[in-house]
Amino acid sequence: MLLQPIFKRPLIERQGFRMALSIISTRRTSTATGSFMLVVGLSLATTPPAYAQTPTAIQTFTQENKAACAAAGGTPKILDSYLTPVDDLNDDGTADYVTDLAGLECANAWSYFCGSAGCPVTVWLSAPQGYTVGWGGSAQAWRQQGTQVIVSLHGQLCKPPRIGAQSCDVAMRFDQASNEPEGTTGARSAAKPATVGGWQLRQAGNGSAVAEVTGVGSLTKLSALCLRDRPVMMAALSEAAGARPVVFTFAFADRSIDVTGTAGTASQKTFILDPRTAGLAAALSGNADTVDLRIAGRDQGLLSLKGSTSALRGALSSCMPL
Repeated sequence: MLLQPIFKRPLIERQGFRMALSIISTRRTSTATGSFMLVVGLSLATTPPAYAQTPTAIQTFTQENKAACAAAGGTPKILDSYLTPVDDLNDDGTADYVTDLAGLECANAWSYFCGSAGCPVTVWLSAPQGYTVGWGGSAQAWRQQGTQVIVSLHGQLCKPPRIGAQSCDVAMRFDQASNEPEGTTGARSAAKPATVGGWQLRQAGNGSAVAEVTGVGSLTKLSALCLRDRPVMMAALSEAAGARPVVFTFAFADRSIDVTGTAGTASQKTFILDPRTAGLAAALSGNADTVDLRIAGRDQGLLSLKGSTSALRGALSSCMPL
């Protein structure tokens, strides 16, 4: 995958699509049986495959985020712009998808998913074993242009960083056969997988501060917060790892920190970590840009530490000094 920065004016509107079913169902129809059957027939025939046959990985991702919204005191509602089928991005002959959590409304916890850096956007690529994440991070907007996905990033996530209001557009390609153009930030296939977005500080439905970053590999998200005056980190995995403890290894340039994660009671995909273990929180909020992550001994890639200092201090200041 290639990342090519193009500094243009910020994207104003998020991309999405409206189901033909919604469009047709809003039309006035006669009460005649024939007219009614015609409208229903057209609706069923033109329902996009994104809703009719959503890939299992995306269904799981969606249910987990809806559950997270509900746990924060919100009421989840999927909007038309949440899931968008896009052209074949990785040149394997199968359509791919983009999810945008700006399209997953969380009423009464409105800021649960989104912050000043935008909302989590995920590019889903087809693969022999099912759909996998090609890119995930916070974006203020996104659009497709040919086989590229272009995201508008908060200024602090641009290269080089600038003030937040000065966003930048970044074009990404996912076809492995493409050559790296001049000025790109690097081909993802030539290095370890890495998260592009940085840490964010948001407010949960109960008013508490939460620091979080999009994960890498099987880690979908890593969060930190104060829970009953105790610092806690939560690691959400893409696949259930069972009830047994799992060791998370954060390999910094000067040392490695092993932290044992305990499966949460509600889900065997979420593990609870103690950020006080071996100074983990302090190390994550240090000067490094990335940390090499291993889960149960398996290399996951490079976890971004951009913005971690301010985000972790904001989330843990009431229960743990950093």
